[in-house]
Amino acid sequence: MNEVGIDIEEVNRFKRLLIIKPELVKKIFTQYEWEYASQKNTAQSLAGIWCAKEAVVKALSALNLDIAITDVFIGHQKNGVPIVLKINNVNIDSQKIILSISHTKVNAIAIAIFEKDI
Repeated sequence: MNEVGIDIEEVNRFKRLLIIKPELVKKIFTQYEWEYASQKNTAQSLAGIWCAKEAVVKALSALNLDIAITDVFIGHQKNGVPIVLKINNVNIDSQKIILSISHTKVNAIAIAIFEKDI
């Protein structure tokens, strides 16, 4: 059986945070995530990455693990496909998590599917 997590956020929330609290934004994302998002459409990319982190936490919630958003590290393959690079303090094969992110100018959404061993 698989576990699913999904999250949706408004891009404007991240636009406001970038203006009002840029240091906070830099603290909640890894250096890689920040650099990736800074390439173009920063607020849209950060919103998408945030959604991915949240979706991963939700997908793993059935395992009763204590995972914070900042424990989840999101990366991208060369073709742009998002992946979970690492989850701090958790012994889970991140390759068992399928991740998809999408965004528009208004919203970002992500879904994470954790493929549990049967």
